[in-house]
Amino acid sequence: MGHEGGDSGSRQDRFRTNPAATDPFREGIDRRRMLQSSAAIGTTATATLSGCLSDSNGARAPTVYVFNNGDRTLSIVDADADELVETVFIDTTASFPANQYGTGADSPSETLWLNVSGGVRALDQHTVDEVAAIETGFEPNYPNLTPDGNHLLVAAGGTTTIDPDPDDPPDHVILRIDADRESDTFGEVTGEIEVGYTGPCDTTLTPNGEYGFVADIANETLTVVRVDPFEIVTRVDVGDPAGEGNVLPFMCTASFDGDLLLVENGEGELDRITRDDGLSAPPITSEISPDTDAAYLFTPGIDAVTVIDLDERAVDRELDVGGSAISGAWGPHREKLYVPVQTANHVAVIDPERRAVLTTIDTGETPTGAVGGMVRPETTTSQRLRSSLATLGVSFGDREPTFCPDDNCYCG
Repeated sequence: MGHEGGDSGSRQDRFRTNPAATDPFREGIDRRRMLQSSAAIGTTATATLSGCLSDSNGARAPTVYVFNNGDRTLSIVDADADELVETVFIDTTASFPANQYGTGADSPSETLWLNVSGGVRALDQHTVDEVAAIETGFEPNYPNLTPDGNHLLVAAGGTTTIDPDPDDPPDHVILRIDADRESDTFGEVTGEIEVGYTGPCDTTLTPNGEYGFVADIANETLTVVRVDPFEIVTRVDVGDPAGEGNVLPFMCTASFDGDLLLVENGEGELDRITRDDGLSAPPITSEISPDTDAAYLFTPGIDAVTVIDLDERAVDRELDVGGSAISGAWGPHREKLYVPVQTANHVAVIDPERRAVLTTIDTGETPTGAVGGMVRPETTTSQRLRSSLATLGVSFGDREPTFCPDDNCYCG
């Protein structure tokens, strides 16, 4: 997917993730949320005095986990009822968590893999406690989990605001991490490929987990890697720009059947959909429907999700989600798409059959990334109490935020 760039504004401005997003507490604390949080504090304090824990007991149930960048909390959503279960403090966040094959109802994975500034972190789905932390040496990181849950691929170093001609360019990397919780080397880097100053900006995988695709924004290529043995198979030129400038591939999404790969880019002239085809705003990334009939582009510039009919290769409609969104994730049964809306503090739930927004679910401050799973966490009263305090603007903890270039999204 691409779009035609205008002459006004710099390349950096045109490819900002969310130029309108700012600190959610800039105008003080929302009174409605303050009253809700005050009530929650009272309830949680009572539970703490009685020694009670969450009654979820880590049961298996369709769940969506939403990462709230503004207050470093996690909203846990019941994906059957489309209702908020609870919001708990985790002292970290993610903008693009690993969210494709490791999220299905039949997936063996019970780990949340988060992209944080400087690396990736793993949280146990049962407790939302940290079980692994890996430094990559780069602030931006984009993870994706193989379908069998054994490997995590991480593209490290690329960003839409990358310096096109630095004085001393670093060697960016693509990493393979052991994601098997039963392995003796769980959480360790098992493969590393130095790719030069290519700007690896996203990673997606074939459904059999054999190959990964990495968008190289500074190299005008897609790098194809074999997962095992871990090696570069080829680099694919993304073609010539439609006008002056560069193609700038920065995000990519493989379909669940492995037949189609979407590449969000700046000005490519390949099989593309642009403003001339009805695309009202540049997409940040996308999700493809399970039956590959539609693509859902996250277009924060128009506060909407743009639906592309993949048979017609044309814009079908724009879904008003009530604010700015840069990512989304399918629920475990792939029946609904969950879209965190940063500027509205809710998740929009999209029905792919009707191509319509079904409902919205309130979350914490500035929800940005989401991922599915089948574990309903057994949270503690301490996590819930700290969540209530964080919603009130009380700052504590020192864990790193997710990476957001410049002010593209608020990172907590």
